[in-house]
Amino acid sequence: MAAARRRPPAGAPLLRATLCLLCWAPAAVRAVPEPGRWKATVSNKSGPLIFRKIMFNCTDIKFSVKSFHCSEPVKFTIEWYLKHYTCQNEYSKLDEQPKSVDEDFCSNYFKNIECWTIKNENLECNSDLQVFPSLYNKELITNIRNVSNQEDSMDIVARTQRDGFHLLIVSIKTEKNDANWNLNVSLSMVGPKGYLSASDWPLMIYYMVMCIVYILYGVLWLMWSACYWKDILRIQFWIAAVIFLGMLEKAVFYAEYQNINSTGLTTQSLLIFAELISAIKRTLARLLVIIMSLGYGIVKPRLGTVMHRVIGLGLLYFIFAAVEGVMRIIGGSNHLAVVFDEIILAVFNSIFVWFISFTMSF
Repeated sequence: MAAARRRPPAGAPLLRATLCLLCWAPAAVRAVPEPGRWKATVSNKSGPLIFRKIMFNCTDIKFSVKSFHCSEPVKFTIEWYLKHYTCQNEYSKLDEQPKSVDEDFCSNYFKNIECWTIKNENLECNSDLQVFPSLYNKELITNIRNVSNQEDSMDIVARTQRDGFHLLIVSIKTEKNDANWNLNVSLSMVGPKGYLSASDWPLMIYYMVMCIVYILYGVLWLMWSACYWKDILRIQFWIAAVIFLGMLEKAVFYAEYQNINSTGLTTQSLLIFAELISAIKRTLARLLVIIMSLGYGIVKPRLGTVMHRVIGLGLLYFIFAAVEGVMRIIGGSNHLAVVFDEIILAVFNSIFVWFISFTMSF
């Protein structure tokens, strides 16, 4: 008489459902947060500065000269062009086009549609000057009644009038084209909710909510394990590890977005660390779903040589997921390596789904 088949424990369906939920729950959003502060060095050989950001309405744009060097007396004319546009890639090729600081960008490029111009003329610079003249917009300053706000807003040169994509061009020119000078400038864009852009603000809320969700996952999993402590399987400890990694991943992302919202500066190492944690979590979750579908820990005590193949597949997935995440932080989402890795990851995900569906059907 053949040996009776081992009956799956009572919690097996919940175990399988939890694994699938962790594996295909909302993953890390494929986006790199936009900074809120920039620093640049401008000289007599530099062209206009171009900055892009998705901003809230009433975002204050601050521009100041932190340090300067003028070998001879020279007068500056600094002009700002602030453009609101609808499509994200509408002016993506503006950086590649030859430009001159003497151009009227509102007329030549933007047809004077939703384009605002501010000009500061006759700003004198010489070797005896200790502090560069303030570049604030007088019309904006007069509308601020609070004295403390006046002190904080002395560098405000422009303010957005709509939510959406914005393009800021800073043109610095002088009367003497052959004069040698350089300016170390600082730019910041502070909205009503902080330095975060209008597209990144919901992501900070998303990571905070997902961190709370993973904490609830952990509490519920701990309670469920305590109820079935006599039937706890080895695989359930790995599921707890996936939950912990998910909580850590979302917490690190939330901390980074909160830091950007407070300071305006990104911490690249923290983003890379979060991406590596995300790659480990996604790899482990997919491996657990595969070995669970093969019956490991429920009807099979071990998988034998199949386990080595599963681990090899998981290692390949982790390598491509880690490279894709790190390259997206370093080189941007349009980098060729990122596109190539995303195609490979899509193939891997298709293999995972096909394999799991095939094995579960039998």
